[in-house]
Amino acid sequence: MPKELNFLSQLTGSFYQGAAGNPTVAMIEAAYRHHGLDWRYINCEVPPEKLGDAVRGARAMDWAGFNCSLPHKVAVIEHLDGLGESAAIMRAVNCAVRRGQEYIGENTDGKGFLMSQKGSLTPAASGSSCSAQVARPERSGSSWR
Repeated sequence: MPKELNFLSQLTGSFYQGAAGNPTVAMIEAAYRHHGLDWRYINCEVPPEKLGDAVRGARAMDWAGFNCSLPHKVAVIEHLDGLGESAAIMRAVNCAVRRGQEYIGENTDGKGFLMSQKGSLTPAASGSSCSAQVARPERSGSSWR
């Protein structure tokens, strides 16, 4: 049976200032093609005063999600339906994922940093407990407020 034609791509993208210089679009679209996905990633130049409009537009167009970069990582929180654990801990969002009809903010910055340091930096070796505080603020006494 032939595959049904569908000319409506799933949309994702980035809300950013300096979008013209952001190469993420090339990497993400290459990954979509590699996996045979009919998805598009769109870099969007969004000034701070238009962030709410951008999120409402993504919602209206049923985007699967979007990335946020500076200066939007904190300001976007008020436009989302909730936060995942990572974003709640860091009080910043670098990606919003649609779950059902809600956009949930997540933050992969801390996890990415810690993964990049795996094996090369440990709290015991460096004399620092910073990574333990980032990973588990409730155990370090940090209030994050």
